[in-house]
Amino acid sequence: MPVRYPDHVAAAGSQPPSVEVKNPIASDSTIVADGGKIFSAMNCDGCHGGGATGWVGPSLVDGRWRYGGTDGALFESIFYGRPRGMPAYGGVMSPGAIWKVIAYIRAQPIPSVVPTQVWPSTETAPPPPRKQRP
Repeated sequence: MPVRYPDHVAAAGSQPPSVEVKNPIASDSTIVADGGKIFSAMNCDGCHGGGATGWVGPSLVDGRWRYGGTDGALFESIFYGRPRGMPAYGGVMSPGAIWKVIAYIRAQPIPSVVPTQVWPSTETAPPPPRKQRP
């Protein structure tokens, strides 16, 4: 099912027929805890790091999304997978388990320091030392 989210690029200004998908599971501490157990059991933390802050795979809590950060876009990414390393878990995890993982991701605190948020300025960095010729 096609998923719509605000960052979709519309061809010729027309949005494709799609729906906005929301997590059907109400998030509470039990659901979040279950989602955390599934996140670890499925080795999601092996790529996305503990607390989903990023490691080999991208951070899932810094607000930067290549394929959209809505509930529907996350579900689609987990269910179908994505190029460059994200496997499809749709045949391995039930939809309910995927929604619990999404609830877990949403419950994670945003880190106070996000390394990709600010790029170092080349103007403030000292110039590299020049090699002297003999």
